[in-house]
Amino acid sequence: MFADQMKIERLLEGAKAGAGWKPFPDISERARWGKAAADSRLALSVEAILAYADALQGTEIDPLTGSMYMDFITNGDRIAYEENYFRRRYEFSHLVIAECLTAKGTYLTRIIDYFWALLGEVSWCVPAHNFAGQHEMVMFKNPNPWKADDPLPVPGDDYLDLFTCETAALLAEACYLLRPLLLERVPSLYYRIHQEVTRRALAVLEGPKAFGWYLGRNNWTAWCAHNLLQAACYVVEDPARLAAIAMKLVAPMQRFFDTIEESGSCIEGPSYWVVSAGRLAAFIDLVEDRFQLDLGFARNAKFRNFGDHILPLHIAGNRFVNFADGSSRIDLDHGVLSRYATRIGSAALAGMIWDDVDRVARRKLAREVRTRGHNEYARHFLVHLTRLLFWTPEMTSPGARHYGKSVWLADMQMMIARESDKAGAGLMVSAIAGSNDPHINHHSHNDIGQFGVYLDGEPLIIDLGQGAYSKSTFTETRYDMWHISSTGHNVPQINGLLQRAGVGAEARSVRFGRDGSRSILRLDASPAYLTEPGECRMERTIGFDHHAAVLDIRDEIDLKVPLSQFILPLHVADRPVTVRPDGSCLIEGTSGILVISPHNLVVAEVEVIAITDPRHLEAWGPQIKRIRFEGKEPASGTFGLTIRKE
Repeated sequence: MFADQMKIERLLEGAKAGAGWKPFPDISERARWGKAAADSRLALSVEAILAYADALQGTEIDPLTGSMYMDFITNGDRIAYEENYFRRRYEFSHLVIAECLTAKGTYLTRIIDYFWALLGEVSWCVPAHNFAGQHEMVMFKNPNPWKADDPLPVPGDDYLDLFTCETAALLAEACYLLRPLLLERVPSLYYRIHQEVTRRALAVLEGPKAFGWYLGRNNWTAWCAHNLLQAACYVVEDPARLAAIAMKLVAPMQRFFDTIEESGSCIEGPSYWVVSAGRLAAFIDLVEDRFQLDLGFARNAKFRNFGDHILPLHIAGNRFVNFADGSSRIDLDHGVLSRYATRIGSAALAGMIWDDVDRVARRKLAREVRTRGHNEYARHFLVHLTRLLFWTPEMTSPGARHYGKSVWLADMQMMIARESDKAGAGLMVSAIAGSNDPHINHHSHNDIGQFGVYLDGEPLIIDLGQGAYSKSTFTETRYDMWHISSTGHNVPQINGLLQRAGVGAEARSVRFGRDGSRSILRLDASPAYLTEPGECRMERTIGFDHHAAVLDIRDEIDLKVPLSQFILPLHVADRPVTVRPDGSCLIEGTSGILVISPHNLVVAEVEVIAITDPRHLEAWGPQIKRIRFEGKEPASGTFGLTIRKE
């Protein structure tokens, strides 16, 4: 699609013809900003943005020191530096929009301070992305020539990563929105920003270096490409240069789109779909609007499927089915995703976005202004706030959402089964076969056969999901982390064997089917436990009866040697758990009770696990529980659970 339409001659012609391009009103266009502020659908969002900006007056900008940058290499920590780095951009974005909404100069001094702070950062590349060999997406980067473990980056060799690109786009859009004000008050700052965006991002893109996201493998490509093209459209005046920059992004974006399955599945999970889908839609819109092209995506079935992919994964509220590095709680990128909903005419996606708009605004109003440790900073940078105000109101009218009761995402080998077709009603189950091979999904966990159970929209049997990223997250020690290893999932330990990661560690003989009122997933997990499984079998069957609202889990093991141990952990949200005299377990949810009846299993322990990881704390609170089942008669090789609501 990109390669067919984005020819250099068309880009150059469009760049010249669209020289008067104005994607959004600048601060001088008071009628349009007033209209956005007066839109009743955006009232809570506007109130929250202004309240947040007001609360920033008189506060200090978070420091970013050299020793904080060094932490990544010296002790593996990403959190301290990234927290301050992202907060700076989050706070700056709210100040810019607040000034545009009010146009009274109230926030200008603070905005200038933030401009100065961002320009003063030695590197816009976060530490986790700026060292050779420390992240799988940081490819084609030479090691430090002076000291291999130098904890500071090589001068002049910053990687063109997600957040260098994001910062360039952030500053460029802020300059565009505030242009009349900046040119009147501080024109030198305006032009300095343009120079720095060019020097740190656009000139690097135009240069000879290659970057891992050029390969189009995952969300990095759409994220980086959109930000870079957006920055270029704001600051590059020469039509030939602008067309050449756009042309350089054609091949990566085509590769990225080619990696998407025809079904629209996103193997990276819903939290990364939000980025991939939103930035894909925004990139398409930018190309078509600035260069006056029709890329034809609205008529493309794969594009439409990719946009609707998130719908069956919705549990309730901001909860989504999560596997691997997916997060259970997700803020949608409202503005850019609203453009996707409009392009494909999806009333269901539009409804989901509008529901989330007010939820996010209410949370922002309720939260202390400088509360630390939350995970949604990047969801509210300027690119999202501007488009929230001007794209979301143009979105397709929202419609009722009814989800398929039995869904099979073949590309992901994921089953979703529901008692009701409405989000947040009745019993719901998710289960996955999949692969533990990081070459297939670099966000993978050792979780073949993992399943989750939700009652009236509340996760009760859970997948912890994404933890806080550290130096170890994308290295060879990744699968030693407990929440990534199979010990942190609802899959068995068999004769002391845990699941492994790597080539060939994948489910085999995967079959999904429907039998009357039941949805059934069958898989053999033996290649995930054994490098040479041969005729061994570790078969798991996950069946859900939609009418009776009953889930059956059955494990049948044949190792060709005596089976002496079978341990099955179930990870449970922090809800009361009771073991009854007959061996069954009760999990008390907010609106009802799950009953777990074991077969050839006995509860050995109900363990309380303290949660310290900041991402898990945000999703699950200070603790979860683990019910540890053990085989009564392991030699039989057959074990099971029946789960129903009481």
